Amino acid sequence: MKNKDSAGHGRTTPTVRKDWYRRAFADDYVWLYAHRDEREAEKQVRTAARIVPFAPGQTILDIACGAGRHVLAFARLGARVTGIDLSEILVKIARGRISETGVEATVRRGDMRVLSYREEFDGATIWFTSLGYFNAVAEDIKVMKGLAAALKHGGWWLIDLPNPAYLEKNLVGKSRRTVEGPHGRAVVTETRRIVNRRVEKTTVIDDPAGSRSYIESVRLYRPEQFGALVNAARLVTDGILGDYDGRAMTSDSPRQIWFGRKK
Repeated sequence: MKNKDSAGHGRTTPTVRKDWYRRAFADDYVWLYAHRDEREAEKQVRTAARIVPFAPGQTILDIACGAGRHVLAFARLGARVTGIDLSEILVKIARGRISETGVEATVRRGDMRVLSYREEFDGATIWFTSLGYFNAVAEDIKVMKGLAAALKHGGWWLIDLPNPAYLEKNLVGKSRRTVEGPHGRAVVTETRRIVNRRVEKTTVIDDPAGSRSYIESVRLYRPEQFGALVNAARLVTDGILGDYDGRAMTSDSPRQIWFGRKK
């Protein structure tokens, strides 16, 4: 299959399955992203708690919660958190961490496009580039509308996305690292590209268990495009941060962290 990269050059690319996320977020994902730990999540949640009307005792929905890092961080601040994720493996890990720490939190397996909650939560979050997995924008709108429906009147929301303008300037096309994995020493090669308004990453793992690869593909939303999704979900935007330290977003910011309220 021929596509054009961000520089406009034609090249052959592997076919990306529309449900790539069902395979990518499994056993290998856990140790590949071990550097994204609970300490990092606690810093991000502390920033969130400063900019949204958070208070201990609130009910919070964490959509695409993964292994539960942000669920635990909010729970430690006194929130009653519900996490939802499609990955059976990540849900199991999150539940294990909750059990170990003894915090008040629940993690359920489910598809973020078909949330069934109605005005149950004081706040809702989507962290770390977990919106934009699907082929059609209409599916992301389903997620946004489901989030809005889950919030109580006046409830707050926060959604963390990459900044396309930053990625276009700073994307690392290829990198290689050696790490200790569950099967021994692993060589991990990651190739990244921007194509058709999506950022795609191919990860190849070579270790004693053999060679295997995963492809991730996430839609990139420019601020005006994501703002249209916010409006479609009948949400109000209060601000946009550019990083996890709480600075306002500029064209050079690595992130666009939107936050606001339900009308």
